[in-house]
Amino acid sequence: MDMDQVELYAQKSDVDNNLSDPTVIAKYRLAADIAQDALTKVVARVADGVRVSELCAFGDEIILSYTSKVYNKNSVEKGIAFPTMVSVNDCVEYYSPTGDAGDEYVLRTGDVVKIELGAHIDGYMATNGHTTVVNSNPAAPIEGPAADVICAAHFAAEAALRLMKIGNNNIQVQEAIAEAAALFNCSPVEGTASNEIKRYVIATEKMILNVPDEENRPVQDFVFVANEAYTLNILVSSGDGSCREGALKPTVFSRNVHQNYNLKLKSAREAFNEINNNFGVFPFSIRALENKRHRLGVTELASHQLVTPYPVYYTRASDKVAQFKMTVLVAANGTTRITPALPLPYVHSAYTVPSDSAVAQLLATDAGVKTVKSGKALAGIGASEVAAPAQGMDVDM
Repeated sequence: MDMDQVELYAQKSDVDNNLSDPTVIAKYRLAADIAQDALTKVVARVADGVRVSELCAFGDEIILSYTSKVYNKNSVEKGIAFPTMVSVNDCVEYYSPTGDAGDEYVLRTGDVVKIELGAHIDGYMATNGHTTVVNSNPAAPIEGPAADVICAAHFAAEAALRLMKIGNNNIQVQEAIAEAAALFNCSPVEGTASNEIKRYVIATEKMILNVPDEENRPVQDFVFVANEAYTLNILVSSGDGSCREGALKPTVFSRNVHQNYNLKLKSAREAFNEINNNFGVFPFSIRALENKRHRLGVTELASHQLVTPYPVYYTRASDKVAQFKMTVLVAANGTTRITPALPLPYVHSAYTVPSDSAVAQLLATDAGVKTVKSGKALAGIGASEVAAPAQGMDVDM
């Protein structure tokens, strides 16, 4: 690519990611409202005896139901930006079972349930995630490590959000996450991170690690500037934050656009074509492949690095992991959270946020961060609204 092409590419990127452009904002907002409604409805279905594969399929169906009804005149690409994933207890992320024998999990009372998903409109993506608990007695608060880790992740996310504004840097956010987790005797999860996103780009080089790892995952320090969008992804463990890849085979993949190979198997070629046509650069679950034979083809695609797997990681079996995830726009006129928080599960932690702590001081102010009212962009699309159960968090501060 010569210098003229580089300049043209940079100019197009600036136009595509201009957060002062009402059209760009409208597409982000629509994607966010779709993801928000899908997450709300999936959370409402969490209960003892429910199969995780059913929750995942349900979330994906909601997203596709919405995206099939919008932007149909000009062949605009839209759909799932992240498939619905439901990771339970010590499972960290990326559990999205197909429902086949051997890869299924059925929810039980006491489970700590993390749900994340995402939608995109014309390449502008919004993802969100929430943690809830399967509680057989909703009138009684959840206590113990489950309560501690949910409080830790919630306050870490809220503190981090307040620091994501022009002039602040990623290290400040990283330190706030660690401090909030420590207040509840918890730890951020290793290997997890928040990323800057752009149109058709799920992660740029700008990254906020939940746990610093200069040896294996060096990250360049950066300052937040205008016209940036981020996925803020907070994962906290009730243990030491260490994790390992589990025995389950990955079911979530994304296309590696930098790799090419002349495929031999017909099932692999057909799977590759379906992935390119239906998912583009965005992650997908093999559950979404129309022909089950194509799932076998994905194995060859992965062996030649044509797709990148999202391994399912676990902490220690005795640990609980909580997650809160949101999409944040940093614009010249301020920072906006476009995927609002859902009602929290009813928990009571033995720990508190001391009033003289840096976290408490951050939480005491909105720091100029706005949160949009979700649902406006869905008016007239024809999908019904289902609200999450009204619950609250019982935490001393």
